[in-house]
Amino acid sequence: MPLKSLCFAVVAFLLSTTNLFADIKQAAPASKPPAKPLAKVATAPDAAKIEAIKEMLAVSGTVHGNVEAAHASIKAMTKNSPGISSKFWKELEKTVNDAVFEQLLVGVYDRNYTLDEVRAITEFYVSPAGRVFLEKNGPVLAESGRILQTYMESNSKELMKKFGQTAQGVDPQKK
Repeated sequence: MPLKSLCFAVVAFLLSTTNLFADIKQAAPASKPPAKPLAKVATAPDAAKIEAIKEMLAVSGTVHGNVEAAHASIKAMTKNSPGISSKFWKELEKTVNDAVFEQLLVGVYDRNYTLDEVRAITEFYVSPAGRVFLEKNGPVLAESGRILQTYMESNSKELMKKFGQTAQGVDPQKK
């Protein structure tokens, strides 16, 4: 994987995991035995919550933005993978659309936000400040990504020199 692609992947991962360690729990004190897990009860999805999530995703442009990013990724992969049939890429393009991505994302938001949180986030997005945030956040993230990518490329090159490595992990002096 070229260094630039590797750095971009790392930056994209870091930008997408703003609270990576939020679910890590502290261990229970040794003096108390761990609590027994409660049996999980299957519940039907809350229809009102699902509709509120869909509204939030629509208002924020989250689904459509991810679809556009996926199409851009497919175009880049098409150029970087000339040995793969164009029919494959066309079929893959057909699988990427708002309805599919909405269906994929609703469960994630359902597991991570309460109905009240979803409503408050949606309320923010439709407020004047929320509209400004949505308008400017894409360019801000794009610029941030470029800055971080440049930093990671530069930092990686310096570390590779320090440790005598190349992007492929080979020490050029040991060839």
